[in-house]
Amino acid sequence: MHCQNAPQVGFIMNWQQAALAVLVGAVIGYVTNWVAIRMLFRPLYEKKLLGLHVPFTPGVIPRGKTRLAKGIGDAVGGMLLTEEKVVQHLLRPDSEDKVRRYLDHRIAEMRGRDATVGETFALSPGEQPAADLRQWISTIAVNVAKSDEFRRVAARAAAGLTGSLLDQQVGPSIAMIGRTRFREWLEQLTAGLLEGEAGDNLMGRFITVIENFLNSPRTVREHLPEAMVEGIHQFIDGQAPRIISSIDRYLSSRSAHRAIKNRVNHFFEGTALKRMLNGVFSLLGTGSDALADKLAAEISMFLADEQNQAEIIRRLHQLADEFMEKSMADISAALDEAGKREKAWEIASWLIEKLRHSGLGLSVPEIVEQMAERNSAKTWREIFHIDETGPREALESFFDRLFNQAQSSDKYAQKVKQLAERCVDVVLQAKMSCVLELLPENVKENPGHLALGLYRFLVQKQVPGLVRFLDVNGMIRRQVEELDVLQVEELLLGIMRRELVAITWLGGLLGAVLGLVTVGMQYLAK
Repeated sequence: MHCQNAPQVGFIMNWQQAALAVLVGAVIGYVTNWVAIRMLFRPLYEKKLLGLHVPFTPGVIPRGKTRLAKGIGDAVGGMLLTEEKVVQHLLRPDSEDKVRRYLDHRIAEMRGRDATVGETFALSPGEQPAADLRQWISTIAVNVAKSDEFRRVAARAAAGLTGSLLDQQVGPSIAMIGRTRFREWLEQLTAGLLEGEAGDNLMGRFITVIENFLNSPRTVREHLPEAMVEGIHQFIDGQAPRIISSIDRYLSSRSAHRAIKNRVNHFFEGTALKRMLNGVFSLLGTGSDALADKLAAEISMFLADEQNQAEIIRRLHQLADEFMEKSMADISAALDEAGKREKAWEIASWLIEKLRHSGLGLSVPEIVEQMAERNSAKTWREIFHIDETGPREALESFFDRLFNQAQSSDKYAQKVKQLAERCVDVVLQAKMSCVLELLPENVKENPGHLALGLYRFLVQKQVPGLVRFLDVNGMIRRQVEELDVLQVEELLLGIMRRELVAITWLGGLLGAVLGLVTVGMQYLAK
């Protein structure tokens, strides 16, 4: 009976050994994989024993965090978030559909509550984002306005506009802008040209022009616009009768009688013959008083005659024409250069003073208005006597100098900054409903379609450059490098926790299989 139970006991002991081998192999495989995975993250820092570096410290992940960060950055930036993939994702039908629904919702909301542009874009006036936008826009505007390219473009545009305006008739062009507004513009222009730095610049300009005028070989008529020549003759026709009347009244005054008498006495005291004649006139009862009265009466009768008046007026016109046919160089030949400079300064000072206080009973804007009214059928080119083929280069050069002087002024940048800030405020306070009404009719009913087209354009043209600018590789690398070791562990475990647990259990399974194989090989060996 003992011999019969021996195989059964051996069999039981073999299965016990096999089970133990499988269990030990499973535990060893599980613990080995668990320790290996644990050593990926632990220890966090380098360990030393008796001053010597302990191998495998710190863990693989803490020790290679920089390499890991670079690998993650290269993987995400080089394979996942490339320019092409980002653009393709943003232009997918479902992405565009989300954008379309969002735009339609926002536009309907804006129309419903009548929001302003600032409220729509979260740029309410008075808040910091709106102030930053005002500062940004005004800085750009000042930099552009002070640039040489802007000055050249503005001078070219001003010259072109001036050339087109010169060919417009005076009357219709003033009517187009309104007489009241034209008058206000003239008053502002006059005040701006005559005061402060502008007045000093105008004074210097007048002096230069007058000096050149005094040295010019051209005739006076060539320097004057045709309208001014006509105005001079019109002035003679209008003022000559008043001048003759004033002379006549003066001749009947006591001061004129006294002046004539003094001239008579002075005449008769010149030589012995003249003194003798004076004595003869005195004996005849026609002394100097009688002669003065007689001369005043004769001159008055002469001036009262209409033919004489007409002749005087004709002679005045003739004298004016003769004067205008002379060259300024001949007229000012008696003056040297210093004298011409001094005379130019005197004339410029007189002009500035007369422009400020005309003394004619009319202001400069009123005089200009009257001149424009009398010549309403003429073009501005005819008014200013400008050649039909006037050089555009001269106008561009003039406006270039004008803009250059403005750019060098301290107030120029301040004015541009204030203008830009006011424009930003006006735009931010404008109602979006009013802005939408400015759209074309085919877009007004569905502005979301236009916004979607703009979205596509921005995605195609700007997103690739934005992705390159962001440098996704470098950004992710830096972010990973800035993470704490525990945060990196949590990041990786969040991605691979289930896989690592599976690997741990797989180690136990493989250990159990190896234990079972070992037992089987031992059994076969016996």
